[in-house]
Amino acid sequence: MYNEALQYFHFSSTYDNIITTDIIKRATERCSLVHSSYIVLAEPGNSYSELVNNSLQSKAFKDMIQTPSSNTWRIRHHEFDFVDDPHNPRFGMKTTRSVSKERAVLPHLERLLIQFEGRVDLKRPELDIYLLEGLSDDQSAKDTTRSSGNDLHKILARRIACGASHNIMAPKTRICLTRTPLCAISSYILCNIALIQEYQTVLDPFCGSSATLLASSLISPTVKTVGIDIATEEMISRSQICEDFTSRGANPPVALLEGNVMDQSMRDKAREVIGDDSFDVIITDPPYERRETYTSGDGNESNSALNDLIDVMAHDRKHGNPLLKPGGNLVVFLPCPKDADVEDLLPSKERLALAGLKLVQKGEQRLNDASRWILSFHSS
Repeated sequence: MYNEALQYFHFSSTYDNIITTDIIKRATERCSLVHSSYIVLAEPGNSYSELVNNSLQSKAFKDMIQTPSSNTWRIRHHEFDFVDDPHNPRFGMKTTRSVSKERAVLPHLERLLIQFEGRVDLKRPELDIYLLEGLSDDQSAKDTTRSSGNDLHKILARRIACGASHNIMAPKTRICLTRTPLCAISSYILCNIALIQEYQTVLDPFCGSSATLLASSLISPTVKTVGIDIATEEMISRSQICEDFTSRGANPPVALLEGNVMDQSMRDKAREVIGDDSFDVIITDPPYERRETYTSGDGNESNSALNDLIDVMAHDRKHGNPLLKPGGNLVVFLPCPKDADVEDLLPSKERLALAGLKLVQKGEQRLNDASRWILSFHSS
C-alpha cells in the first residue's frame, strides 16, 4: 500500500557489525518509501529532564561539546500518534511538526544545547538533530502513558540520510509528457526490487517516457540504460526524454530505440549498443492498452505483453544470445482485475523454464477497482 501508512522500525546495536551506518545511509538514499533514517543518541526518556541527563551521561554529543567545534546544527521536533481508524487511508501512525511547539520545547533542552560550540544553521546544517516524541513499540503502553497524564516517550536522534527525492521526477515535472506515465514511487520500487547496482546495464522493453530508466540513473549514476518503445517520434519525443535526464544531472540512455521488442532486429540493436552483450537487469511496466485482455483458467495467455516478452527471451536464450544475463533480474508489473486470481495470470512454469526464469517474489499494490502485482524473476 505505497505511501498510505506511516510506519517505523529500528535496529539494535546487535547488528552494528553487519548493518553499518554507511549501509543504512546508502539504502535510505535510494528508497522512495523511506522518509529518513536516524541514529538514536541516548537512551529514550519520559521527560525532557531525563532525556537531557541521558544525553550528557552517554556523551552522545561529545563532538558538539568539545572545544573548538565548528559543526553547524539545528534541532527539529516531531510528534507521532497512532491512527486508530482502519478506514483512514493513513491507518498506522501519523506525524506532525509544529513550529510553535518546537520553540516551546527548546528551553527544556537548554542545559544540553547551551554546551554546543557550533553555530545554529536553520537551512543547511552539518548536523540535523531531531526530538522525536510518541514513538512506541507497544500501543497499549503508549495509551496508558497518555491516560495517566505523563509525557510522551522522547528520543533525541541525529538524522543520517533522507529518502530518495522522487518528486524531482514526478510526471508533472517532466519535459516529455505522456498519457499514462508511471509514477515516480513505482519507478523507484521496480528498480530497488531489481537490485540495480553501479555499472550495470538496464533495459526497459516498453519504456514509454522512460520513468524506470530515469529512476535507474538517479539511483546508480554509472548504469547504462536502453529503452525500446513502439511509439513514434510524434507520440513520444526521445530528445525530450534525454532532456529529462540531463536537466536532473543524470546520464541519458545509451539508446532510445523506436520499434517492437518482439522483433529480433530490435533486440539485436539493444544488445549492440551495450557492446553486443546481454543485460544485467530488465525492468518494465507493460503497456496499458493490452492489460485488459485476459483469458483466465489455463494461465497460458493471461497477460499477452508479459508472456510475449518471456517467449522472445526464451527464443534468444535457445539460440545462444540471451537478452538477460544468467544471474540477472526481470521485474515487471502485472495488472489483475478485481474478480481475478493473480495465480491464474502468472506465466506458466513451462514458459518460464524455457526462458531460464524463476519467479522469486511478488507483491500487490491495491488500486480502486483492481490491483497490480510486482513480479520479480531471476535468470539462471
